[in-house]
Amino acid sequence: MSLLNIGGGDDPAYRYKMPPIVGKKEGIGNGKKTVIVNATDVGKALKRPGQYLVKYCAVELGAVSTWDKEQGSGTVNGWHETPVLQDKTNKFIKEWVLCPRCKLPETSMELGSGKKAKDIFFDCKACGYHGVADMMHKLATFILNNPPDSKGGILEKAAGGKITKEDRKAAKAAKKGKGKDDDEDDDDDSAKKEGTSGDLTSNRDKLAAQAALGAQADKAAVEEEDDDDDADDGDWAMDTSAEAVKAREAKAAESFEKIEAATKAIDVSDAEPVKKDKKKKGVSDEEKFGDEEEIETQKLAIAVEVRTAMQQSTEGDTAAAVLSLMATAKEHELEPIDLFGFLLAEFDDTAVKQFGVHKKVLTKLMKAAPDKIKTQKFLLSQLEELVGDRHKDALLKKSPTLLKVMYEMDLLEEDVIIKWFHKGSKKKLGKAVRDAAEPFVTWLKEAEEDDDSD
Repeated sequence: MSLLNIGGGDDPAYRYKMPPIVGKKEGIGNGKKTVIVNATDVGKALKRPGQYLVKYCAVELGAVSTWDKEQGSGTVNGWHETPVLQDKTNKFIKEWVLCPRCKLPETSMELGSGKKAKDIFFDCKACGYHGVADMMHKLATFILNNPPDSKGGILEKAAGGKITKEDRKAAKAAKKGKGKDDDEDDDDDSAKKEGTSGDLTSNRDKLAAQAALGAQADKAAVEEEDDDDDADDGDWAMDTSAEAVKAREAKAAESFEKIEAATKAIDVSDAEPVKKDKKKKGVSDEEKFGDEEEIETQKLAIAVEVRTAMQQSTEGDTAAAVLSLMATAKEHELEPIDLFGFLLAEFDDTAVKQFGVHKKVLTKLMKAAPDKIKTQKFLLSQLEELVGDRHKDALLKKSPTLLKVMYEMDLLEEDVIIKWFHKGSKKKLGKAVRDAAEPFVTWLKEAEEDDDSD
């Protein structure tokens, strides 16, 4: 087998060589997969762990990858032609191997330290270049969780590395010991009711008129620190004593039961309202739920403020976005699960990209949620509406990718996803999304079985 020049070209005297990618298609139906047989050999030639190459190809192809340590090969879900895998490998070389200055594959990869601990640096032995990698690429997150060692491999158990399934199981067992799983068997529909519906797409014109209502957070109150620090996570929940939690739950229940009930009576499609000629027992809807116009105005104001926070997040100002959402939550007495409803209502057919853009804000919001299980069930119900209803044509086929992104961001846990897949809503919408998500759930269960067998 002839060797290829690293970085392309046909110069026979070029001394940096690599073996071509060898792909092998396996499986049928939903079990289709492509094995990159010589991922380890290619990785050695590039002085990069083979896992990085396989992960990069999977990310670029929108698929899920696994790694066989014994065989030294990687697997990407779905059938992919070898020329396509070679093209993705060449792109990997350009972005993660070649020096940006001298274009030679003489770079070493290392993680920063201190305030730069979340950055990946390249050092070129040929020209002395020292620079930061593209931290916006999803591979960067994988590398941070699985840092390289000095021998071109991956550290087995690095400090601050990715939490293993054993670690997650131990944490879950500890939570169960403290009685944190009381609500695990709650109906999915009850979780759906907890979050305030953010479906305001029919009110775009009204929202524009209220843009001035965006949250004006005082950025000076936020210390200049790493966005991933957990120091400010507690600011969402405030007082966590039993008395304070009960008080907030009672207050939120009273407020949002009122809003939920009124919302059901509002025609959000802006069609002419149905005339209500009959009144039960002489009690009007206004007497039951309050002023519908006032409730609708409140929802519109919240949506505008949430959109302002999302714009700040898009511009990279996570601190300002967090402050804006905290101010909104305080002003309107919202919980994290309610904010999730408004945030996901703004997602469109580019949802995969949007999850990456707003990753820091979403993960902080999840950390602040008092009931993680209920919040995850609500997120799955919102995902069903997003991919199975609002943007079905564009996103239904991307259900596995979206679940994978949310799983890697720790927005969803493995057990919750599997339980949702097997015991979710029997409605047509939910079933369609679960059927589309089957490849990812299958991979999730197989990975768990492999860990158990080890």
